[in-house]
Amino acid sequence: MDEVVLLNPATCGIYKDGGGRYKVDSTTGERTGELDNEMAEQVEAYLSGKPVPGMARVPLAQVYAGRILVPRYYDSRWGEPFAKLCEVEGWSAVSLGKLEDDGIIQVRGGHGSPSNDRRRGHIPYIKVSDIRSLRVNVNPTNLVSEAVARSFWRGATSGLEAWDLISPNRASSNIGEFAILLPGEEQMVLTKEVFVIRMAAGERQGWSPFFLFWALCLKAVRLQWQRVALMQTNREDVGKRYREILVPQPKSKDWAEKACGAFRQYFTTLAGARSDFCTRLRGSRLEYIASALSAVPPPVSDSSEPDDSEPG
Repeated sequence: MDEVVLLNPATCGIYKDGGGRYKVDSTTGERTGELDNEMAEQVEAYLSGKPVPGMARVPLAQVYAGRILVPRYYDSRWGEPFAKLCEVEGWSAVSLGKLEDDGIIQVRGGHGSPSNDRRRGHIPYIKVSDIRSLRVNVNPTNLVSEAVARSFWRGATSGLEAWDLISPNRASSNIGEFAILLPGEEQMVLTKEVFVIRMAAGERQGWSPFFLFWALCLKAVRLQWQRVALMQTNREDVGKRYREILVPQPKSKDWAEKACGAFRQYFTTLAGARSDFCTRLRGSRLEYIASALSAVPPPVSDSSEPDDSEPG
């Protein structure tokens, strides 16, 4: 059977600027005189018949069917920590694709990207760089009018819900790092280059947004995204390969609640504090800086008809 042999070296002896890359002594931290060229080392080992870490032999038909010829995609080392964790903890694994097919989760993209000259208003526009530290961080310089927001929402509201999980899916080194939407944060415009994951039928079978958030924050789970986030020209891109990510399957509802208890308590407490903060600011007659006001849910009119016009 015809096959493709793939090696996935981390270094090739030079940096991207063309300068030499040298190995570093693990004891002294000083550079050695030997080039750090894992590519040459792996090729030499392969030609000598020696085992090569991360090497894969893939049937040619599988490569053609998958239309992927990228070594890192076939490198099993990205999934080994999660497999080991499941073995140690006695967990079974399930893929995001399986959860989607079974109706446990729904996955959608963002809305779009308003141009710089349209970023004047009070509704947050969220870029991939705004998703960090488990939160969606509002940049007060990226706010749009309700008219612009509605044109990207294609309706009167964003379609987002409290406890939706959001992660970059393209053009970011943080692909697979998720944030959670708190109540009151639903009315925002998300760049199209994100995943929005929602529990499709509420909490059932131990699944909840907090359990899935806990699972996606496990380091061994996050490493899997390194395999499926491939370069498209000069930008990282996941596409439908997110469906291959494995997460722990709840053993029971009680077990799942205990596992994600810290996440549920922290984010529900944060939601309560945020609600109180917003109530107090809205009840004040004073003016505040944009960073403070960005935490207050923006008012959106009750009209159900989208308005594509810009206010004068």
